[in-house]
Amino acid sequence: MSGRSARQLRDALLLAASVGVVGGVLLLRRSNAPGASPAPPAASAPVEPSPLPRGGEPERAALDEHEAQAGCDFADHGFGAYERWRPLPLGRLLVPPARAIRADGGYDLLVHFHGAEPVRKQLAPRDLGLVIAGVDLGTRSSEYARALEGGGWGALLQAIDGEVASAVGVAGARARRLALSSWSAGSGAIGRIIERGSDPIDALILLDSLYGSYMPGQTSLVQGQLAPYVALAGAAARGAPLFYLTHSETPTSGYASTREAATFLLSELGASPVAVTASGDAPPSGASGPGEAGDALRLTRMYDGGSLYVRGYAGAGPGGHCAQLRLLPAILAEHVLPAFGR
Repeated sequence: MSGRSARQLRDALLLAASVGVVGGVLLLRRSNAPGASPAPPAASAPVEPSPLPRGGEPERAALDEHEAQAGCDFADHGFGAYERWRPLPLGRLLVPPARAIRADGGYDLLVHFHGAEPVRKQLAPRDLGLVIAGVDLGTRSSEYARALEGGGWGALLQAIDGEVASAVGVAGARARRLALSSWSAGSGAIGRIIERGSDPIDALILLDSLYGSYMPGQTSLVQGQLAPYVALAGAAARGAPLFYLTHSETPTSGYASTREAATFLLSELGASPVAVTASGDAPPSGASGPGEAGDALRLTRMYDGGSLYVRGYAGAGPGGHCAQLRLLPAILAEHVLPAFGR
């Protein structure tokens, strides 16, 4: 594939991935908590993209507000042991008490793209001892990708190190373990980071956040388009850094849904998910209660291999999409922190 064709394919993928923004506008509007940096401008009404022509901008249709809000409300229990959001040049930061930072300045870092406030509301009260960066840049994956181009990622990591050092008074603070997570359109940032291939990632979590493009005139995915993710998944299956991928049943039109992308990724590894029967269905511990996400987090299929975990859930539409954010606390507590030796 020529360089020009590769760039065109990459741009098409970034545009296709933006389907994951359903409900994201409302989440970003609610992110104006005290101490939070201003959220970027959002559309005047929650929207859902229609089919995307190759290289075209999505046309958007209004979505019923009650439907868009379903599953997107997160109880706010404050900042826990964290003092407040600290502004970064790109995003904002939660720094835990100094006891969570090693004497040599080493710390464990989670960088989450898209949905910073829901992540704060769920994680801050749990006192997991993580430095948490939240980045909200809009409702399209291309906005995240552009921000991480060039030296954007390196500059973000340097800013985080500097803010941690200033907050706890430890010179030379530096992330010793790094977990990346994204929801919805945040995958645009993840794609840019893993394309670099130069920064070690100790855990990768994609919450309903991996999409794909179809072959022209077909409903099969373009071969090779998810190659960086396939490579990471293959390494995780062999016991390398953790890769945790989830999907809902939210359908898409004109491009591959998160369910299809997850199936494609596994097929590239010669693997298949296992269906989960009704008797085995249950939300992950700590993920949500019946009044929070209901059937949206009913497990329907799964795959475990080495450090690779794929989970499919029954939720569809805005409610099922938003509910995926509720999975993050359990994934961190049950998989990421143990992998970090904690």
